[in-house]
Amino acid sequence: MSIFCDECGKNIATVFLIKVAGSEISRAQLCEECSKKMDEATEAASLIALMPQIISGMQSAVDGNLQDEVFSGEPIVCEECGTSFNDFKKLGYLGCSACYRVLGDPLENVIFDFHGSNKHTGKTPTKLSREARLRLKLAELERSLRKRIAEEEYEAAAAVRDEIKQIESMLDSERSKSEKE
Repeated sequence: MSIFCDECGKNIATVFLIKVAGSEISRAQLCEECSKKMDEATEAASLIALMPQIISGMQSAVDGNLQDEVFSGEPIVCEECGTSFNDFKKLGYLGCSACYRVLGDPLENVIFDFHGSNKHTGKTPTKLSREARLRLKLAELERSLRKRIAEEEYEAAAAVRDEIKQIESMLDSERSKSEKE
């Protein structure tokens, strides 16, 4: 193996890459300049691949924060810690609790897509009352309904709406039962 860059062949390699795909292993050694060019090309390709999600996110952002970030070229940045939405996408974590408020809907959409919910549920206590379980289910269905409507999945939204009505009816009967006791 030579010490020169595989791409330009002129400069000394300082970046060493190993890619494992299935049973195939490929190696590359690059100089700093060629490595930066590769990073720029990879970022551009990633951006092109993410365009449908970006456009979808812009359409679903209610308060317009994501549109402002994309069209103005200025990222939304948390005033407390300086974390931007792009930082979150790269690192996978936020800098502080204020980031949730500042990054708003775009962050909520990412969390919902990843977890299927944007509320931490944790473990449910085993002795949770039937009414409390119904309330949790109702909240989950209401979030699902909002998502279905935003994604223009109206048939699925109608089914969720019907389920919400059923749960609300059950809650009403639970309340009337507890009032009689």
